[in-house]
Amino acid sequence: MKNLYPIRWSICLFLLISLSHCKKNADSNNCADILKVKITGAKASYYTGDTISLGTSLTPLALYIWSQTNAPNAISSSDHVLIYSASKNDEGWYYLSVSYPDCASHSDSVHITVTNKPVTAPCTPTNNSVTFSAIPSVTFGSVTYGTDPSTGLRRITGNPGAGYPDLEIYFNPFWNGKEPEDGAYSLSNEITFPDYNPYAVFISSSYSGIYFEADPGTVYISHTGGKLAATFCTLGFTGEFGGKAYKTSASGKLTAP
Repeated sequence: MKNLYPIRWSICLFLLISLSHCKKNADSNNCADILKVKITGAKASYYTGDTISLGTSLTPLALYIWSQTNAPNAISSSDHVLIYSASKNDEGWYYLSVSYPDCASHSDSVHITVTNKPVTAPCTPTNNSVTFSAIPSVTFGSVTYGTDPSTGLRRITGNPGAGYPDLEIYFNPFWNGKEPEDGAYSLSNEITFPDYNPYAVFISSSYSGIYFEADPGTVYISHTGGKLAATFCTLGFTGEFGGKAYKTSASGKLTAP
């Protein structure tokens, strides 16, 4: 009987060489594709609450690492990134690094801006005035806007005549050195702003020795002719003097000079 082992060995060797050659060609294609990778699906700007969905022009074939300016660790290791209800903290540069065994790695990046959605106040109080329910209402003789020297915070202040309440609106430290964006802002219960929320303000008012602080609610920030305006509608205030609590509500609007 004829020995078939040399023939079988030749066939096996041929198959091994062919498979190796195919793998090499596949890897070569992968390496070429990686050099062309791009981030897809990104918009230049999003509103807070929007969904950020980023993908890649490369099919799920490589190794992915996504990172972001404000994230200390990788945010994804798949071929996409999905962020529901975007916040200001999701603003910044997004970086994608793509690699494959025996290929050079490649990267792409995109900058995304997240801004507050403009909202129109549901009331129209008289400019530079506040109507209180339990203390005298006031029309301010002057309004100042700038950095408060004692706190270092951006602040807009209504300056009253003698015997009338003042009003001070402080912005989150995030806005130190830059102009606050338009939109709805919540009320912080402390002037130190313990929670990270750029879209928060602290409001206080002093009258006859009583120091009032605004209760939870909403302040609407807008700009007209480049000037910042803060509007609030039936906002509650709580104060204390001599161990006695005081309550009032107020609607008003301050516009920077």
